[in-house]
Amino acid sequence: MERVNSVQELIERTKDMPLERMRFFIGEDRREARCFGIYQDADSGNWVVYKNKSDGSRAVRYNGPDEAYAAQELWAKINSEIDLRRAKLPARRQKTRGEIIRERVRNIALALLIAVGLVIVVRWYVRQPHRGYYLIDDVVYYYQDSGWYYYDDGDWDVYYGPDDYDWYADHYYGTSYYGFDDYDDRFESSAYYVEPRDDDDDDDSSIFDSWDSGDTDWDSDW
Repeated sequence: MERVNSVQELIERTKDMPLERMRFFIGEDRREARCFGIYQDADSGNWVVYKNKSDGSRAVRYNGPDEAYAAQELWAKINSEIDLRRAKLPARRQKTRGEIIRERVRNIALALLIAVGLVIVVRWYVRQPHRGYYLIDDVVYYYQDSGWYYYDDGDWDVYYGPDDYDWYADHYYGTSYYGFDDYDDRFESSAYYVEPRDDDDDDDSSIFDSWDSGDTDWDSDW
């Protein structure tokens, strides 16, 4: 565990941790029960490192002018709480040779299934219409949100199209079309155009996902 030398360094070191969920508060004199914290007293200028117990009473770990010492005390406590929860994770049993072989066979079989599935998905995907322009028999079409539109005599209109499957295949032009005589003839300038949506997802999991403040011995002095 590398030491910290200031409260700012402590903040930087813990910026990716869910401190409020962990019940740690940096720069705050919190008074509710069951929390750790560090703050600078406005009157004395001292740094105070504390823990509020389950009954609301406070145990002060440090009260003094040494910022580096105070920050390190809370940093050490944060790490000890993380270690406490890591120790509660189930221990891994050593696998036998037979289990290792079976697992490898399963992994190979799974990899083959995934590869076949990917081929199917990719072939399906490339046959799906994508947002943008299509040029078919000198007619310009545009696809968005499961709908087709076509350009005719200086205007855009809804296209209900043929029922043939993938009639549009191999005719994708791109997200831009430069064959218009007028800039305003683009589909993006029509009343039908809808801005693309951003559907990106974010998934982040770690030991903090299952953090339980009930694991802490709140009634001890520290």
